Amino acid sequence: MQLHPESAKMFVVDEAVEKAKAAALRLLSRRAYTRKEIRDKLIKREFDASAIEATMADLDRLNLVDDRHFAKRFVDERLRLKPCGRVLLSRDLKRRGVPLAVIDDVLEEAFDVVDTAALAYEVLSGRVRRYRGLEKDKALNRMYGFLGRRGFDGSTARAVSLRVWQEIETE
Repeated sequence: MQLHPESAKMFVVDEAVEKAKAAALRLLSRRAYTRKEIRDKLIKREFDASAIEATMADLDRLNLVDDRHFAKRFVDERLRLKPCGRVLLSRDLKRRGVPLAVIDDVLEEAFDVVDTAALAYEVLSGRVRRYRGLEKDKALNRMYGFLGRRGFDGSTARAVSLRVWQEIETE
């Protein structure tokens, strides 16, 4: 029995696509990645564009790459393990290739239940001994700069820095 040429195409396996899929699955077995990160890693490994597109389509079809889920888990983990502000989280997610609309939604959800000032206070209170013995302006500038680098907005950083300084003065 002979297969029609169009039917025979269904059974042809593209080795490049299979290798790209295997590489993507190996990556995903270690940790979650965004669509952009997977695509960039496959490009870096010099897979051709058609193999990458086929791989990404299969990953989408199998729901193995979901930028919203990645962003939600990333934000939750960062807030739990290394607390930081909205600005830093947004920058990190952008760098990983998460779409802006997804970033805004996920951060809005996360910071609805988080008291940013309390989070900044928690971060800064672990460093109080560094600021004891410094002049007020110098200490406040360092605290403010630290919180700014950790992604907290200016008004929160300023208010929390003043609160911590007042606690240092009353000790």
